[in-house]
Amino acid sequence: MLGKTNFVTKLILPLSCTVILFGCSSNEHTIKNEQPKVYSKQMSAEQPVSNNALTIHTVEFSSETSVKNVSVALFDFETGEKIATETVTEDGKATFDMVEPDKPYEVVIYKIELTGELSEQSREKFVFNPNEPVLTIETFNANSDNLAVPIVKQNPELPNGCEITSLTAIMNYYGIEVDKMTLANDYLPTTPVTKKANKLYGPDPYVSYAGDPSKKDGGYYVYAEPIIEVANQVLFENNSNFKALNLSQSSREEILSYVNSGVPVLTWATIDYKQARTHGHWVIEGTNKKHPIFMNLHAVVLIGYADGKVTVMNPLSGYETIDENVFFSTYKSLGSHAMAIL
Repeated sequence: MLGKTNFVTKLILPLSCTVILFGCSSNEHTIKNEQPKVYSKQMSAEQPVSNNALTIHTVEFSSETSVKNVSVALFDFETGEKIATETVTEDGKATFDMVEPDKPYEVVIYKIELTGELSEQSREKFVFNPNEPVLTIETFNANSDNLAVPIVKQNPELPNGCEITSLTAIMNYYGIEVDKMTLANDYLPTTPVTKKANKLYGPDPYVSYAGDPSKKDGGYYVYAEPIIEVANQVLFENNSNFKALNLSQSSREEILSYVNSGVPVLTWATIDYKQARTHGHWVIEGTNKKHPIFMNLHAVVLIGYADGKVTVMNPLSGYETIDENVFFSTYKSLGSHAMAIL
């Protein structure tokens, strides 16, 4: 699976609250819960149009849902020459005749913009095998009401680990097989919050997670930058061409543009969907700067938008639908933190 820069340029361009004062557990705001559907990428054998016909089937990441409104280009991998371009049918398929057995090819999937322009979404190299004439390729689904991001819940292991759990769900969506505990224990930078002479001292949330996400009373939160670093390290180790991007300070329109283009966005919003509240502060270690402590900080994955409502994968409760004005008001009140992988 490959993400490309020119797809990015076509787009307009949390955290954990703690228990007691800072907990990341609440039952007040669950609106809708569903069961996730998770599928794996596969090659399937169907009857070809001819003995040397190749059918490309475009599907959404982590789903069997066919992706429509895309164009498929077939290239000779050795020469780079374009062989043919086809627009997929209603069932997300494009067929190419006279493809040579045991020859390397490259397929590029393009989104068809409203202007008719083509924006590259993904590409894949393969060697044609006539015995497996249908090649299923996962790609971005700009036509989906709700992206098929799987539900991954933070509890009971990570009562204050909403950020790293949300990241796990996004990475699983793209086919990166990693679990929340591995990310929390082996990748997430953490720094304890300590008390000295009646003063709390802790890290800069832009640099490190404050406390321990596995502790009910000893975990706070982290902002987007350390989560992005975790994501990019894991993507690199998995030889992925995807890249984690910082979308913090993006407007509502910019965030929704990504989601509507098939990109899930990890977004910091309050746990109760009310305005951000603070209580006390800690002094950032090595500085005299005071960091106000958020009481209701949380992180979710934004996966859909329609009719004035957004849908999220909430690592506490599963899928939820919230009024867009309410959601983005809380996002802004926390400082407008967000990130995505593409």
